[in-house]
Amino acid sequence: MNTDSQIVAGGGWVTRQTTGRPRARFFGFLSLIWLGVSVCASFPFLDGWPESFGELEWLCGILLLPQPVFIVLALVFWLTEQPRTGEEQHHNPDYDSSKLY
Repeated sequence: MNTDSQIVAGGGWVTRQTTGRPRARFFGFLSLIWLGVSVCASFPFLDGWPESFGELEWLCGILLLPQPVFIVLALVFWLTEQPRTGEEQHHNPDYDSSKLY
């Protein structure tokens, strides 16, 4: 059987060109993911600033520091990074796998 058959490999995918800013998208995604960590790390500070810092407060404070850095980097890359062109493969909406074209 020929493995280069156009029935299987020919009509299921469509190649499209897309443009985007990958570094800005990465740091935006990272800031959204780190938002959950930051919310959890802010619980010791909800009642106000503690009088003395223990290990838990130092750990939570260190976990809060990357969030503004990620947001600033996402904004900087969104404003300065040049859009890049790339190719992505998507499913062909007109292709029906149950038909043998």
